[in-house]
Amino acid sequence: MSGARPRVSVILPCYNGEIYLREAVQSILDQTLADFELIVVDDGSTDGSPAILQDMAGKDARIRVVTQPNGGIVAALNTAIEHAQGQYIARMDADDVSFPERLAFQASYLDQHPDVVLVGGYAVGDRNPTPASTRTTGGRHASTDLSVFPPRVAVSMHPLIMMRAAALRAMGGYRSDYRHAEDYDLFIRASAHGRIENPPVDVLFYRRHEGAISIGNVEEQERSAVRAELDAIARTGAGRPPALIVEAYTRLRIFRRYRAISAERVRAMRLPVLASLVAITPRSLLSSRFRRLPLLIGVALVRSMRTA
Repeated sequence: MSGARPRVSVILPCYNGEIYLREAVQSILDQTLADFELIVVDDGSTDGSPAILQDMAGKDARIRVVTQPNGGIVAALNTAIEHAQGQYIARMDADDVSFPERLAFQASYLDQHPDVVLVGGYAVGDRNPTPASTRTTGGRHASTDLSVFPPRVAVSMHPLIMMRAAALRAMGGYRSDYRHAEDYDLFIRASAHGRIENPPVDVLFYRRHEGAISIGNVEEQERSAVRAELDAIARTGAGRPPALIVEAYTRLRIFRRYRAISAERVRAMRLPVLASLVAITPRSLLSSRFRRLPLLIGVALVRSMRTA
């Protein structure tokens, strides 16, 4: 590292990740950007993960291993943030592989774009990507503004993001209220601190397998995401652009499928959201920005009645 404070802190939570752990850690050690620290929080692993981490940390001083009783990914991530010293904090999982230029590219991107608080990139399902490889950002937007309401898709893939450490701490880190959707909640809150962008650059090999947490908990993940979205509406709805408010309110139809949220909470959102629509004038409806607004209003109102 170039000084007492590393440029980047990579945080990697690990629980029984021995199968792919060594490869994941090595991909960080092989980065072209050398000024980083890797903080691995072993979350009470009962397999060979602790031995692997001890072996690798003994050979490279950039690895710092923190061991704690099993408390889940949110607790592990927040522990890692507490120990992180870098200007930027990058996420990594124990079963993925970062491409060699990842940290250099993302740190440079944040340097060059001071209005961006979180940068992602592309993940691939092929170690040697070609134009035909499966690529995904986890969402569909190269640049996303969640300050009003989040889209009903993920913003970026959690294991490949890099954030400004100051913003992450100002947000209070991760929250345990949104089980299996802690990343979605983080993205929503991060948008209040700056832009979120996904440049079209491959930065990660994303390994999909049955043992992955997100694969086995899809329904609970969706329920938590819905709760995070409702909370975002409650926090930011008043005074927002009507077109965006209607778009967000329309998405409340998800409650017809996921009953984890009470109808009372949905109804409680109606008045502040509909009150915001009063600001719409006939002239504004004719502008290109609000061209689809009358249709959206009708759809939103019909679906809101069905939700209850």
